[in-house]
Amino acid sequence: MFVMASFIVTSIQHNQFTLNHFSADVYLGHPNGNDWFEKQTGGTLDIACSPWMDWFFGGLQFQLEHHLFPRLPRGQLRKVSPIVEALCEKHNLPYRSLSFWAANVSTIRTLRTAALEARDLTRPVPKNLVWEAVNTHG
Repeated sequence: MFVMASFIVTSIQHNQFTLNHFSADVYLGHPNGNDWFEKQTGGTLDIACSPWMDWFFGGLQFQLEHHLFPRLPRGQLRKVSPIVEALCEKHNLPYRSLSFWAANVSTIRTLRTAALEARDLTRPVPKNLVWEAVNTHG
């Protein structure tokens, strides 16, 4: 009973983590830069929603802001979001924010692409996604 209840309660967070992290592109090989901010913008996705949904998502719909300011109280993430978006625009970095449904579609597409790449055994081993996952760099 406890396990079932915990799955039900944590399913919301699991879905949020999946959308925020798995929708981003996967890079292969060695990192091509040393810019921490750039890596955060390229590897996360924000979920655009109205303020009344903040409690439901726990503030994690602002995933980029959460990664940049991990100690900032979640109630303040919505306030810094426009600042982060302007900073990304100023430095020509991606600021990805999708609706809940669009984020689900994007995540499924990204996971499908990764699965097809991992299944492609005709590519040389160093270029195969499974090889890269097992032998991560950085």
